[in-house]
Amino acid sequence: MLTFLESVGRRSEAELYLKLFRQLPKESFAVIAADAGVVRHALGSLTEQLRFLADLGLYAPVVLGLFDPDAAERGASRLARRLPTVGLEPCVHDADAEQVIAELREELRSERVPLVRFRPNPGVSLASRFARLGAITQALDARKLVLLRRRGGLGPRGEGRLELPGGLELGRHSGGISLINLRSDYAVMQDAKLLKRDEALLLERLRELLLDSAPRLLVSVTSPLNLLTELFTVRGAGTLVKAGAPIGRYESYEEVDRARLRALLESSFGRRLSGQFFERRPLAIYLDADYRGAAILEPSPVGAFLTKFAVEPIAQGEGLARDLWQALTREHPAVFWRARRDNPINGWYTSLADGMVRVSEWQVFWRRLDPAQVPAIVVEAEGRPRDFEPG
Repeated sequence: MLTFLESVGRRSEAELYLKLFRQLPKESFAVIAADAGVVRHALGSLTEQLRFLADLGLYAPVVLGLFDPDAAERGASRLARRLPTVGLEPCVHDADAEQVIAELREELRSERVPLVRFRPNPGVSLASRFARLGAITQALDARKLVLLRRRGGLGPRGEGRLELPGGLELGRHSGGISLINLRSDYAVMQDAKLLKRDEALLLERLRELLLDSAPRLLVSVTSPLNLLTELFTVRGAGTLVKAGAPIGRYESYEEVDRARLRALLESSFGRRLSGQFFERRPLAIYLDADYRGAAILEPSPVGAFLTKFAVEPIAQGEGLARDLWQALTREHPAVFWRARRDNPINGWYTSLADGMVRVSEWQVFWRRLDPAQVPAIVVEAEGRPRDFEPG
């Protein structure tokens, strides 16, 4: 199974996510909502993905009729007939049934596949169906909600970054915009009319769901063909929508938990911090509230120096690196930093930087600095003290 997952991403990432998912209760892995187009035109692909997840010991309820309740009955019938052909046992439920939560929990623990349908009801709006879906997701304590569409993720496709007013940058790939942080991105995206009308309405529903009732839930919008890539890789293959993590800003190490910050940095880089690291005065410390990521700036004669940028692997897949980057560049748009030549995230650094120079053992990057400053930047970066013990 892991060998197959290598075909959609790095084996280390697949192992990491699989371990995380398996640590959860059976009913808390995910909730999958498939639109009518997926059931009508990609039923085979959806069935194969559910079979593969089951082979990994992962089961999720499949919600039908969220967007199109008129098609829910037929879709549930088709999927209920198809799943037994791959050895999966379906059970059909109405989304508004009184005992549905208890029944879903029991069936998932018994390794069955619940099919949850929204029946047509003129008095029930899309917003109400999303609220009910949110209640089901929360009751199961699901880590992720996956919305499957034939088109996949939200927004325009294509490699590279989208620059929007206010300095906002959105990454994108062949599956659409890679990440949307509702706290920082929503208003700018709406003002820029970046999304088509149906996608803008979908994002509005997701905003209500995440900000009002389920702030820790992660929502993936992807296609059935890319479901495994979205679930088991950091980069994903759709659009990850999240409420957004609050990033704290501090001006001294006395304001933070040094032991937790040390643990994060040493775990991320696999080396021990030098004894002098915390004796140096920081310019600013940007820190996730749960100590899953940190960015540390130090003052220098030529500008703000980014001495450390660290994010836990799981948090990378949740877009925390981008949250930290936006927080620090909002206050320090001009910044420079260095990284070892074999640093695995140098490609990401290159995408963020205006320029880069290779010198000795380092790659020196800069952003929003005068090109005339580059020689001084390189000298300063090479001469900065080392953050870790040798060896």
